Amino acid sequence: MSDLKNIALTVEAAQSAEEIQEWIGTSRGRGGSAPDKMDRIRLGFAYAIVHDVSLSREGIGRRGGSNYDVGGLDPDGLMAETVKIYYRDKDQSVLEEPYRAVEVLMNKGLLLLSEHRAQGGFTSMGDLLSAE
Repeated sequence: MSDLKNIALTVEAAQSAEEIQEWIGTSRGRGGSAPDKMDRIRLGFAYAIVHDVSLSREGIGRRGGSNYDVGGLDPDGLMAETVKIYYRDKDQSVLEEPYRAVEVLMNKGLLLLSEHRAQGGFTSMGDLLSAE
C-alpha cells in the first residue's frame, strides 16, 4: 500500500470542527477570529495524540467530509514525523504510511474534543492549555 496524498475528514469530524469554531469564537467573546479549519484539524490531531487514541479506523465516522492535500495540511511534515515518533512502537506501518495514521488521528481527535467539551471537560481554549 502507498501512503495517502489526500486525507479527509469524516462527516462527523467536519461537524465537530465547525462546533469548535463556534465555541472558540464564543469563548473569546469579542468577535475575534477563531483558528481556521486547518488549525482546528491540527488541534484535533494533537488532542488525539495527547489522549493516546488508537490508529484503528473504527469509530471515525462516515466518509463525505472535507478533503485536504497533505502538503497543505502538513507543509513541513511535522504531523507525519510526530506520528512516527509517538506510534512507531505500536504500529510499524506508520513508518511507511504516516498520513494514514494522521487521517485517523485528526478525525478521532476532533470527535474527542467535541465529546469532552459536551461532557463539561473544558469550556474554553484556555482550559485546554492548562489541562494536565
